[in-house]
Amino acid sequence: MSNETSQALNSEQNLIPTAQGGLSRLAIARLKSAGVPVAPLLRRVGLTPEAIADPEERLSVRSQIALLDEAAIALQDDCLGFTLARDFDLREIGLLYYVMASSPTLGDALKRVARYSQITNEALVIRYREGNRLIISLSYSGVPRHSDKHQIEFFMFAAIRICRVLTGQHLVPQHFWISHHRSGANSEMARFVGTTVEFGADNDEFALNANARELPLIHADPYLNDLLLQYCEAALKNRKRDKSQLRTRVENAISTLLPHGRALVEDVARDLGMSKRTLARRLSEDGLNFTEILQQLRHDLALRYLNDRQMHVSKIAWLLGFNDVSAFTHACKRWTGKAPREMRASN
Repeated sequence: MSNETSQALNSEQNLIPTAQGGLSRLAIARLKSAGVPVAPLLRRVGLTPEAIADPEERLSVRSQIALLDEAAIALQDDCLGFTLARDFDLREIGLLYYVMASSPTLGDALKRVARYSQITNEALVIRYREGNRLIISLSYSGVPRHSDKHQIEFFMFAAIRICRVLTGQHLVPQHFWISHHRSGANSEMARFVGTTVEFGADNDEFALNANARELPLIHADPYLNDLLLQYCEAALKNRKRDKSQLRTRVENAISTLLPHGRALVEDVARDLGMSKRTLARRLSEDGLNFTEILQQLRHDLALRYLNDRQMHVSKIAWLLGFNDVSAFTHACKRWTGKAPREMRASN
């Protein structure tokens, strides 16, 4: 292999976001406790028992997302991310938990998790904003947001649980938004949060009262916190930079615009901070074009939504940005040769 080829392969590998894998290991532990054989499941998502057994081994974020999907099916738990977030020992988060817990106030803890979250999961981007409310928002870099349901739910529900544990107060968000769609009741989630969990929102975020930022933390320790901040800064420098690939950025922008029928190239370009011509040129340089990305994304989302048997075909058509069911049906037949109901039956 030439040096040029080797360098290209290494560069491509460096674009793949990785995670410490704690969430994957929680899912595997849940599967084992339920008596589910894990080796076949791991093979299907491209992971090995050795990688899971080694706590120092980082895992591909995409593999972790696929593992959670498989585990949810095997456990017949369509809310696996939520149930794991509700039940796990928060100390299993490791360094990031302790740097939060030793901070003086909740505001300080949230600022630090926003800065250091990519140590734990390189695809996860947490933003913290102060104003007349505290806003904690989550997004993905280098991973298509539409590919995930359970991992983002784990992060969202774990975040509000951590805020409560660290302060010793039952904090209730002013709003709690998740951008993917769910059908059916989610009353258990709403009871846990203390307010409505709104699915199909524009963002993944929740808001707390502004005065929550001054809440003192039960285990604040300035000396320990200073020491842990040094470790976090060193770990952050060792992480690979900017994992965001253009295709996933375009997909993530399209997915928020689809239900509103506004998934036009000029709207996506504006969201990405560039002109329509610049976006087209950059896609072309990568051998891509906007229409192909849009159609593939619609196809992938159609398969995911049709797996939810409670979601009506007319709602799926709207979520994918089609004017009516007949347009959606025509697209499905073009993709697979089957109508939506036939695709659902075959799945």
